[in-house]
Amino acid sequence: METKEYFEKVMQDFNQNRRGRNLRKYCSDEGIDYKWLSEYKKQYSSSKGKVEKEEEPSLIPLQVIDERFSEQPVVQPEAKWCVKQLVIASPTGDELEIKCSNLAVVVELLRKMSM
Repeated sequence: METKEYFEKVMQDFNQNRRGRNLRKYCSDEGIDYKWLSEYKKQYSSSKGKVEKEEEPSLIPLQVIDERFSEQPVVQPEAKWCVKQLVIASPTGDELEIKCSNLAVVVELLRKMSM
């Protein structure tokens, strides 16, 4: 196993199985060289930062498609009954406003409220 992979695996195992232990205690319990691990952790984190700093920021090319001027015909949705606004007042004066395009859902809600 490569050193980097071993380090990442040990750190992953530590994070998953720490059970309240610190890294030093975890290493002594699992038989891992704490001194080597802590030194490698310092090197790994500092070298990781250098790689990120050396990379130049790049732009992601975007393609804009303006659908307003497309020649494809726009499909109109099928005309159906819908609830534009339904206001229900409770006996205590609370109001419930319902707006829904699915009439079956509104009917089911009203049925449950009437029980």
